[in-house]
Amino acid sequence: MADLHIRCRILALFICASLCPTAGYAGELQVGFAQLAITPEIVDQWVDVNDDAQFDPDIDEWTDLNGNGVFDPVWIAGFQKQRAAQGVKDDLMAVAVVIDDGDRRIAIVATDTIGLMRKFVLEVRGSVPSDWGIDYLMVHATHNHEGPDTQGLWGPGFFTSGIDSDYMLSLQRAILTAVESAIDNLEPAELSIARIKTDPRTPIKDKRKPIIIDEDIRALLFRRPDQSVIGTVVNFGIHVELAWDKNLLLTSDIAGYLRKGVSEGIYYGDELHLTGLGGTTLWLTGNIGGLMTSGPSDPIYDIFLQQSITSAGHDKARAFGHSLARSVINAATQQEFVPSPQPQLTIRAHEIELGIDNFMLALGTLTGLVDSDPKLHLTPPFVRYLSEVAFIQLGHATITGIPGELYPEIAVGGIENPVGADYVMAPQEVPHLRSQLPGDVNLMVNLANDAIGYIIPKSEWDNAAPWIYGESEETYGEIVSLGPDTAPAIHRAVTEVISSDQSIKTPGH
Repeated sequence: MADLHIRCRILALFICASLCPTAGYAGELQVGFAQLAITPEIVDQWVDVNDDAQFDPDIDEWTDLNGNGVFDPVWIAGFQKQRAAQGVKDDLMAVAVVIDDGDRRIAIVATDTIGLMRKFVLEVRGSVPSDWGIDYLMVHATHNHEGPDTQGLWGPGFFTSGIDSDYMLSLQRAILTAVESAIDNLEPAELSIARIKTDPRTPIKDKRKPIIIDEDIRALLFRRPDQSVIGTVVNFGIHVELAWDKNLLLTSDIAGYLRKGVSEGIYYGDELHLTGLGGTTLWLTGNIGGLMTSGPSDPIYDIFLQQSITSAGHDKARAFGHSLARSVINAATQQEFVPSPQPQLTIRAHEIELGIDNFMLALGTLTGLVDSDPKLHLTPPFVRYLSEVAFIQLGHATITGIPGELYPEIAVGGIENPVGADYVMAPQEVPHLRSQLPGDVNLMVNLANDAIGYIIPKSEWDNAAPWIYGESEETYGEIVSLGPDTAPAIHRAVTEVISSDQSIKTPGH
């Protein structure tokens, strides 16, 4: 059956290549980018009377603009519950790239959302027409903390989902539209790749010991034969949250500033400070467990305005996004991108069963608060869940899909077993994943095809006092993790998918 599928695929490609002047041939790389807005409509207006960034109908004032007698919120995800949007700072986007090497075709779509559960991803994949020729679709959430709730955890109450089902349907359609447009935009391309240092004046902070940061930018640059830019893929690990928890305007935060800066140039008002590369830019969030961020009071430097920013807000998000964009633009203009000639695609994906030991997450999953498909078992863990890891190789570059927020020490090493940890053991997630990746530039994409929460090394797991590193209170992480066995299971699955010599059909497709 597998041989028949391969023969049919080759025949279809041959017929298409014969009839379509824009079709790709084996060995000829084609790339197409597309983007479109996915910003939800703000229906009703409200005033935050007590300035707590939480809508309370008994305290706050609101205007029923559509006259239906109820408050119609867009619940913002990522920090506290009840954070209803008051307006739009800038559009949220779905950005797609389709890559075709003449034999295989993949699509990657990044959305400015907090996270997308695998059930949603499988529904999107199930709606992809077969004649699009997509061998693998990766759906990624940038982990934007300033967009709508797409997981159900940030609604008006503890047991009330924040998901708008109509918006989720429109988001599915938008993802499919972006992929279709990217296919329509396919054109011959040349690939070059780079690992880029960031500016030390805009540092990432690791908010939990051990302090391990996977801090470089990894980027793919696609050019036409005349060297004009078709598009850029940028992979970097930081929480997309710098507008922070008091923000009540929808915004794409760091990711949006980077995308626009790389493609269109860096502007302050109407003044151009640095010319962009052109084309379309796609942001993929890297390894962010731990957690990787810039806190409200952490100072960063706006390189273009030449001023330090020490408070959370849109100015900090802009400064950080522009700093990253500047690093990418400079790397391209200074010829730091290395060509990867005649790149061929390898695609592998493995399905993985995970146990949900976290009682509250298990309860939320079983009650439907989190929109997923749990599996019940008679033996522990009683609630289980199917997720997915993926590995894509394109020439000298690789893209590894991780279904949650990976602690960087699993990627780059440095796992510890501190005093106070719940398990006394040697590190389980070894050797570190980057040491096993075969490419010259290796992108690691968190929240790829799922959003299972933090992936914490088991030897650092700390759900009971005494707390690790002498902390006086519980460290953040375990509350939004499936459980202590998640990281070893993910590490094994990624190791297997990296080393496998067989292409695997997309799980659930």
